[in-house]
Amino acid sequence: MSARKKIPFAGPSISQKEIDYVVDGVKNGFYENYDQHTRRLEKAVCDYLGVKHGIATHCCTVALHLACETLGLTQGDEVICTDFSWVATAYSIDYTGATPVFVDIDPDSWCINPEAVRKAITPKTKAIMLVHTFGNPAEMDEILSIAKEYNLKVIEDAAPSLGAEYKNNKTGTFGDIACFSFQGAKIAVSGEGGILVTNNDALFERASLLASMGRTDSQAVFWSDMLGYQYTIANLTAALALAQVERIEELVKMKRQIFSWYEERLKDVPGIKIIREKPYSRSNYCYPSIFLENKSRMERDEILKKFREENIHARPGFPQMSLFPVHQHRFPTPVTQRVSESGISLPAAAILTEEDVDFVSKLLIEQVHA
Repeated sequence: MSARKKIPFAGPSISQKEIDYVVDGVKNGFYENYDQHTRRLEKAVCDYLGVKHGIATHCCTVALHLACETLGLTQGDEVICTDFSWVATAYSIDYTGATPVFVDIDPDSWCINPEAVRKAITPKTKAIMLVHTFGNPAEMDEILSIAKEYNLKVIEDAAPSLGAEYKNNKTGTFGDIACFSFQGAKIAVSGEGGILVTNNDALFERASLLASMGRTDSQAVFWSDMLGYQYTIANLTAALALAQVERIEELVKMKRQIFSWYEERLKDVPGIKIIREKPYSRSNYCYPSIFLENKSRMERDEILKKFREENIHARPGFPQMSLFPVHQHRFPTPVTQRVSESGISLPAAAILTEEDVDFVSKLLIEQVHA
């Protein structure tokens, strides 16, 4: 068995709309129109989500840091977060001097476990940072209930989840602040890019200042009244993201189709657990994922090695962030450990065909039962 071509893990669908918007950005996105695509992008995301405010940023990592700074997190504060994510989730907390407190995940969604959140709360806890992992919505009712009970802020790391829904409400609309990514492997892309959204007027005003070097011009031109950051997106980058956001339902449909092809082929295979949306949620299936129930890390890695030999790009589960040198491992996270060792996110680039998925699935089944 040999792949006819490279089967990529992730990548965008680019239509004529994206080309036209980027060309328009190049030709008309300067001088008095220097921020027109940025403003249109922010409005498009807010209108789609049904939220009041958006600030488009250079990337999602800086949006998450901006969220933490906007909420006033500082040294001595604790933020409860998942132990299973790309490390930007935790580092955005670290940047403020606050301490990320890592807790375990739900084995069925790979999102933060609300009961683990409750058990980790201390008098120093100021916020909860959840992740809608791989486009699967977290258990927002339980998380918001805990946050209300303990007067905690909620940050949604919604990086890959644009288009996902929890009980008919879109991810990114539940917490005090949410952040999405337009990085090249996400469902809607701009190469690099992100956006912070909120319904809170005061938080929006503070975030806007922080994202623009704290500039107010209150005493003179270029006057800054607070320590700020240059976190805003480039107008040309925003042009590409705008076209993608305007096509988001089409892009979600593509991802869900790819997932359905995998599900059809893998649903009855012993030893493979497919991570599915809950009955009351809609996943965008940005990264269709599986758990190898009877495989060690070494065996999982051998499967990924075989994939690479066949020119297939898949990803292992994230390592436990709590084990990184800069962090503390306060609570056991056994589910995260198992997913880290035996989880796989399968190829789901927008250009994949059913024939590609069939090829990947057959090779996976062959290796699982080898």
